[in-house]
Amino acid sequence: MNIVFHQVEFLIEGYLLPLTIEKLRICENLILEQVYSQEKPYVTVAYVGVSSVGEKNYFPDAVAYMDFFLLIYTLLSGQKVSHTVGVGTALDSMKSLGAKRFSFHVDKVHVHGRIKHDPLTKNILLVKKRFLQLLPDRQKIMDGHLGLALTFYYVAVHARRLEEAVISLMIAAEALLCTETKDVRKNLSRRLSALIERDVKKSEVAKKMLELYELRSGIIHGGGKKPSFNDTRILFDYVRRAIERGLSLRHLSKRELVAKLDGHPKPRK
Repeated sequence: MNIVFHQVEFLIEGYLLPLTIEKLRICENLILEQVYSQEKPYVTVAYVGVSSVGEKNYFPDAVAYMDFFLLIYTLLSGQKVSHTVGVGTALDSMKSLGAKRFSFHVDKVHVHGRIKHDPLTKNILLVKKRFLQLLPDRQKIMDGHLGLALTFYYVAVHARRLEEAVISLMIAAEALLCTETKDVRKNLSRRLSALIERDVKKSEVAKKMLELYELRSGIIHGGGKKPSFNDTRILFDYVRRAIERGLSLRHLSKRELVAKLDGHPKPRK
């Protein structure tokens, strides 16, 4: 069996690496490098290492790997980040990942000193730790309800209007916690408040979620009030907490998670 190693480069737009970090190896298959571009304020080059057998197209695997990292980064940081795919090249082994860059005309940033645990590096080092915890279950997460919730949370962060953000956040919450088409508003309110009650007061969350779902319905069906920045911020917080708790309970299927939150010993069929 002929296994070939490849490097695929990505240009990440948005605040990812603080200027105190020149290069950060997230894991064997992912390295981030600080670069500078006159056209864009914050850019990072990411090197993703993938392996393939024979002539298999390895780009989809690299994109899926990069996407997963950015979904986790966006969930934990709330920062807008997106990527552009560069070229792929063969490697002798994963040890040579990131040694050379073949895409993107950007300048390398040189940073003196070691990586320090300080407020500037807190976000990316926290994301690295969480990403490594979730990485063994990446495929399971992305194929199920958690992957859908993560994706729509990412869409909400990138929304241009508050209305778009509210709709995307509600889709994320429903993907995570709803298995029925009836009584969605009440079920979602009850389950989300139960899921994050260790962080915030359950009764307050349940009541607020009912209001926020009415806001969502008004946006979709017309005639509702315009969402405020504060309401949208609260919804972001609730949904982020719910997804994080869902990731911690990723050993449960969606029906098992719902049954647990509903107080049933076993999921109903």
